[in-house]
Amino acid sequence: MSEADEMPRSIIKTVSFPAEQWPAIERRFQLSGETNFSRFVRSAILDTEIRVRQIAFDPAPLGAELARIGNNINQIARLVNTESVTTLEEMKATRALVREIQVLIERAAKEAE
Repeated sequence: MSEADEMPRSIIKTVSFPAEQWPAIERRFQLSGETNFSRFVRSAILDTEIRVRQIAFDPAPLGAELARIGNNINQIARLVNTESVTTLEEMKATRALVREIQVLIERAAKEAE
């Protein structure tokens, strides 16, 4: 038994699997030769290589569009702050502008892949 196996375990996490995945997991557990499922899972998590994929994202091409949207949001915010009240239409317009920003950024990220 290793030192790690003798350490107290104060953090407990529960994992659920779809029924279709369980036979493959059970088979890997059997093939590992490990007899303790918790040790098997800890080893699988700690010894697995994690690959981080970074997407190069240059916001410059979006600058003009984001500036226009930001200007519209600022105008709505200024009106709300001076009037201390907002209308449903202004709230909907602001949400639509934020959604437009999200779409622009998602599109640019996909193009960068």
